[in-house]
Amino acid sequence: MSIEKAINYTDKIKLVLFGVAVGDALGVPVEFKSRQEMRQNPISDMIGYGTYNQPSGTWSDDSSLTFCLAEALTQDFNLNKIGQNFVKWYREGYWTPYGEVFDIGNSTKDAIYRISNGTKPELAGGCEETDNGNGSLMHIAPLLFYLLDKTQDERFEITR
Repeated sequence: MSIEKAINYTDKIKLVLFGVAVGDALGVPVEFKSRQEMRQNPISDMIGYGTYNQPSGTWSDDSSLTFCLAEALTQDFNLNKIGQNFVKWYREGYWTPYGEVFDIGNSTKDAIYRISNGTKPELAGGCEETDNGNGSLMHIAPLLFYLLDKTQDERFEITR
């Protein structure tokens, strides 16, 4: 993305990243609660000490990995850089609210382990039906801004 286009989208990018963090922080304390429980006790404010016993306003791996991707994309699209940011997040608590990882899905953990042991990022994900989590859908928002000036074919290849 050109610097001129990036300047024009800076506020929108910030809004997306803040939105990811706020939505995530609202959901962290009630993760894995049933729809019935949520209907009886809907979330209307930041609360804490729920599912993961974290203070109110704490975001999860979903925001952290989104931030890792967003940061990597400031230097152009490089799967190795993205993968190394994910490894840094898992090992060092990078982009976490308190310097530690308290939640990680099995598929994500397995892929990060493979990357940290030298597997190319594009080959690190699982190939089994049970490896299909939805985390990548939550983390991919920053890619939208990177893809804006790409052709349809380029968008497909990069997203794939």
